[in-house]
Amino acid sequence: MIPEQVTSVYLTDESRRRTRDSLLIFTGALLLFMVGLNPEFIGFQARFGLFAQEMFRFGPSFFPTTYQSSYPDYPGTSTFLIYLVSKLLGQVTPFSAILPTAVTSALILVLTYRIGAIRSRRWGLAAVLLALFTAKFFNESRSIALDQYTSLATVLSFYLVYSATFYGRDKRLVLLPAIWFFSFAFRGPIGLVVPAAVVCSYYLWLAKYKRFILAGMVAAVVLALGFASLFLAAKLQGGESLVQSVLSAQMTSRMHDRGPGYAYYWLKGFTSYAPAYPLAIIVVISRFKDILGRKNDDDILLGSLACWILIVLVGMSIPSVKKARYILPIVPALSLAASYMLIDTRPKRILFEAKKICLSICSSLPLVGVVATLGIILFGKYFGLSVNAHFLFALVLLIGLIIIARTLDKRLRGRPNQDMVAAAIGVSAFIIVNIGVAQPVNEILESARPFVEQVKLLEKERPGDIVFYQVGPDTDDIKFMINYDKPITPIFINSPDELLQCPKNSYFITMKQSFDNLPDDLKKQIKLCINGRIGHRDSVVFTLE
Repeated sequence: MIPEQVTSVYLTDESRRRTRDSLLIFTGALLLFMVGLNPEFIGFQARFGLFAQEMFRFGPSFFPTTYQSSYPDYPGTSTFLIYLVSKLLGQVTPFSAILPTAVTSALILVLTYRIGAIRSRRWGLAAVLLALFTAKFFNESRSIALDQYTSLATVLSFYLVYSATFYGRDKRLVLLPAIWFFSFAFRGPIGLVVPAAVVCSYYLWLAKYKRFILAGMVAAVVLALGFASLFLAAKLQGGESLVQSVLSAQMTSRMHDRGPGYAYYWLKGFTSYAPAYPLAIIVVISRFKDILGRKNDDDILLGSLACWILIVLVGMSIPSVKKARYILPIVPALSLAASYMLIDTRPKRILFEAKKICLSICSSLPLVGVVATLGIILFGKYFGLSVNAHFLFALVLLIGLIIIARTLDKRLRGRPNQDMVAAAIGVSAFIIVNIGVAQPVNEILESARPFVEQVKLLEKERPGDIVFYQVGPDTDDIKFMINYDKPITPIFINSPDELLQCPKNSYFITMKQSFDNLPDDLKKQIKLCINGRIGHRDSVVFTLE
């Protein structure tokens, strides 16, 4: 009786500690993902910002719209979340648009911690550090990233099946169909297939064949319901033509269009998903025999994580359309597998050497960050980069981090927590440089707002139509329109002859190269109004006299 009471108290204390850790991780991550956001929509964010602006102006819809025409590539669910937040704030801003993704990413970190904490608290915390250290995950968490919803569904599904196996709580598995359906609602077929495939691979690894078959059958039923709902929504919004467009955009075109080769994701992981990706490979290789032999519970979990990573990489390599962000759902598995490096008390030689190199890099990152930031401050003007207050603030933080790192290194030398502290120092330096240096540089190089503001002044003095010549739709015109702040439908033309057929008082926007290639006789009728940039591309505005 006494041992049971002691065990009950221990489990209660562990539960409280995990709850406290989860709240701290969520709050801290949400702050990191929302602090110092760009004041305008940059790059790929512009498209989703325009989706939200149109929904804000014209009301909710099943699919997002550009220029009030349905956009079939994505369901409107994520845009609707942005719409709700924007309604509370009174306008669509980068803050209101990124907040849903930031919350989703923070929840991903919490669940990553919870999976690792089933084995040990240290493992869970180390996995969170490695996830934050993964550039693609961190950057997408501070953006509008639909694939993070798939990531959340995947890590939540794995947490449910793994914790059910570990604690014997099978009742929670009834949540899986609902999770998969809602993931489909956010990301389409990919949103369901990825988490369902991870669950199936988990049961296959554990040789639970009945559950493997059952999970596959449930996934097939939910997938059919998802497609039925998707096509019904498309028919209600845009008729049969939109149904065909949705089918093409989300299914057939992804299989037949030309794209990168099969090895794309396998190689891209070494850059976009470093350091977690290469470290996870090293961990699995170093313990390969133990994992195959299921030597202990740690090796069973590592084998499950390896299956998770493999099934996503193999599955996502089949479609011809490939983007680095499509494999974001492997980040929790990568960080959990890679972080085993920090908890293995007797690592094998290859893992020991990898750990030594990794921690040395982490220790040197604050100094590297200081040198890089100083370089930008001193020589940035030669590349068109003005001194930004973010740079100075980042420099102060990095110098402070160096002082803290040296103090802690002396106090913790030889203690068990020294490795975790060194890793945390490296992650902190990475975050400071990312938010305080890399992001402002990207904003300066990709900004379209100064160009748009000049066009707005012209249009205010003499109203006229906006015409894009050999631009768009759905390319650089999106970066312009998201900053234009007026619900207009621009005109798109592609040939010089069409210029003369446009309404009088039109403002023609094009890339500098397209402008230079105009016929000489036509240039005699042209008045060049503005030189500038839409994003990183040189652009001009001209009128016809």
